[in-house]
Amino acid sequence: MIHENITRESAIDILGCYGIEGEDVYLIDIIPLIEMIWSGGMVLDAEVLLLDDYICRHVNHINTQAGYEIITVEHARAFAHQFLIDRPAPELLRKIRSLIPPVRSSVSDPAANEALRESLIAACLDIASSSTSEYPYELDERFRMAEKYCFFDILDSLEGFRTRNENYLN
Repeated sequence: MIHENITRESAIDILGCYGIEGEDVYLIDIIPLIEMIWSGGMVLDAEVLLLDDYICRHVNHINTQAGYEIITVEHARAFAHQFLIDRPAPELLRKIRSLIPPVRSSVSDPAANEALRESLIAACLDIASSSTSEYPYELDERFRMAEKYCFFDILDSLEGFRTRNENYLN
């Protein structure tokens, strides 16, 4: 996993090694959602609809913050699509996800970082709960164990926002 104290510049350099450059850096926030989609073992239509809704809101937010169009929804959809065609290596998605806190929180304000963190967590839960491949399911089987592990791993990695926010405030 990526070291907790990595700089934004180093994180962007690492993303470049994975072919994520330019405006695509703004899209790494959707990687945890893609991880949640794949954690169930397959890409389901309801999950993709939730991802697309998040993409539209995320792109709008980025462009609104910038005051001009940095990225289009179509470009963001194409970015996400490359990870939905064939299942990427889980290690690759984890490595990219681990770069979200240094890339996104080193120049932003803590309130915005927490809002992003909360929106990612909520979207992950929405995706995990949107589709169940087997009915009926027991009370504790709405989420598969792999989805639970994935969610808690994402949750743990997004704590990096809080650590960086605390450092920012001190």
